[in-house]
Amino acid sequence: MIPRAALLGGICLLAAAAFASRPGVPETDAAHDFMADESRCAECHRVVKEGKDWVLDPHIFTGSVVDACRRCHPATSMGRSHPVGVDPTRSRPRIYVPPELPLQWSDEARGEVMTCGTCHDPHLPRFDRRKLHGRQKPHPRGKGQYLTYFLRLRGEEARDGYTKLCHACHPKL
Repeated sequence: MIPRAALLGGICLLAAAAFASRPGVPETDAAHDFMADESRCAECHRVVKEGKDWVLDPHIFTGSVVDACRRCHPATSMGRSHPVGVDPTRSRPRIYVPPELPLQWSDEARGEVMTCGTCHDPHLPRFDRRKLHGRQKPHPRGKGQYLTYFLRLRGEEARDGYTKLCHACHPKL
């Protein structure tokens, strides 16, 4: 019988591999570089006027985070590693999602839901010198570096793989 932790690790690795090899995802080194242009923040984030200043709340969006991601990433490649639109307070058993994995408010779900941005921060660097998992190869455009998949939580060592991220919400797996 396969230990549960090994099974979860294998599933996470396969899901990540499927996500990484998906068609239609921008392959340029600068796929998310437009986010560095402050004049474009309001394309995704709600900006409100407070007195003479415009203020952006990084956790309030103009629309669905999933829809924003789908502007460039096709729906067929989304949600392979984890479902989106999940309200962790309505799951059984209830799932605790730590603050470093932000949720998005959804009127449809009457609560906060998981989105692509819960696990992935598109503002993070695309490449890193550290491997994400043991079998990861350097990305051809990464100048000897490895894709980060913009993960919010990463293990310290490649042998940790996706465990830190998965265990943040699913500690018993």
